[in-house]
Amino acid sequence: MQEETVEFKMDVSDESIKREAMKIVWMFSGVTLVDIKEKGILKVKGKFDKIDMGSKLHEKDKSVDIINPNGNRGQYRIPGYTTVYNYLTTPKIQEIVVFKFNVLDEKIKRDVMEVIWEFSGITSVELKRDHQLEVKGGEFNKIAMSTKLKRIDESVSLIINDTRTKKLGFSLYDLYR
Repeated sequence: MQEETVEFKMDVSDESIKREAMKIVWMFSGVTLVDIKEKGILKVKGKFDKIDMGSKLHEKDKSVDIINPNGNRGQYRIPGYTTVYNYLTTPKIQEIVVFKFNVLDEKIKRDVMEVIWEFSGITSVELKRDHQLEVKGGEFNKIAMSTKLKRIDESVSLIINDTRTKKLGFSLYDLYR
């Protein structure tokens, strides 16, 4: 199975539906990116069974459909509509937080995703190299998120990077001194 990008049409405007969808998506091994910046579009990247994932999502929201199985921009979008929507709804300050783990196996990844998607304002989570997870969104409580992740893996470290500042790097140890 090769890596691909799949887009699902789904109503993710409700926070509880969004959280449930994220839990379902991250239960699949091979997922490396989940992005929900566009209205009604859930973009998933990785090596996974898109039909199986779609059927699991369909159990939560009967309107779910695969609209772009190859990740190519299609004709289903209204020109300019998504640009206007993104301008109005995407936070002006996009915060980026990277969590580094010593080990990020499938079990830990599922537990971590459950914690991350509890927080409102998250728009994207991507699995990076060297056991790192990049979390993007508007304003969200990084200390609370870090504290909950520390319960899963004591060795987790945090790097904060938002569009207002230079990259700042520090470990959770530094936060609690």
